[in-house]
Amino acid sequence: MTSEVTTFQLFVRVGLPIFLTWTLIPVTYMLPLVDSTRAPYFDLTELPAQFAYWLSQSAGKFGIPVIIVLVLLLFITRKNITSQRRWLETSVIILIVLICNGGGGLLNEHVLKTQFRIPRPNIIWLAGENGAGPLGMSPDDFYRSGDKKVRREILGDVLARKPAPIPLSSHIENHWLKETGYSLPSGHSFSAMFLATFFLMSGATCITTKRFWLLYALLPWALAVCYSRPILRVHTPMDITVGGLQGLLAGFAAWAIFRALLSRWG
Repeated sequence: MTSEVTTFQLFVRVGLPIFLTWTLIPVTYMLPLVDSTRAPYFDLTELPAQFAYWLSQSAGKFGIPVIIVLVLLLFITRKNITSQRRWLETSVIILIVLICNGGGGLLNEHVLKTQFRIPRPNIIWLAGENGAGPLGMSPDDFYRSGDKKVRREILGDVLARKPAPIPLSSHIENHWLKETGYSLPSGHSFSAMFLATFFLMSGATCITTKRFWLLYALLPWALAVCYSRPILRVHTPMDITVGGLQGLLAGFAAWAIFRALLSRWG
């Protein structure tokens, strides 16, 4: 009974705030400037868009290792735990994040996106009505034109025209050129919600000191990452809602694995 009560309290204390955070993602449908499917849009040369870009990068391949290291420091610098326990927690956390976050990213990129074949909103906008926009072709023709490298070359030629079809900062232009795959679901949103869910649940399980509350900062961070994607016009509200839900579910599953492994090996 004690274990059941503890688990229930854990979900109320941590699981409920995580779920409530995810419910704020679809709000992007109702926010002007954030909804990438309709005007008005953010000016992608000004400071708010630059901030959105760096937020987005914090859930990318360079930002995620930083997040992992910072969270691990909270785990391994606790007092009154053995060195063996520190190494066990560190090893299990890294293993789970690599498998679940990395595997989820590969599943999205190579399976789900290629099955849904949803064009990115910036490509739809550049294509215009019946392919009459700056892109010079329909979104379907763009995605059929070749692999990502070919698409980058086509998009690069379009964005390099004078006058430019849309003003972009150099960072955001490079990001558009990199993100030439399909749109649904959002991989950045998946990673952000996965890390926030997994680390919060795992922290609530292991960390009993006041420092645990620092992990709640992961929730506004994950939400901001999700919002940054439609602001940059590389994802729609649907993309980030689905990607965030994937991350939430994967995070809970990863936490269950984490707790089971610690019980077995600890």
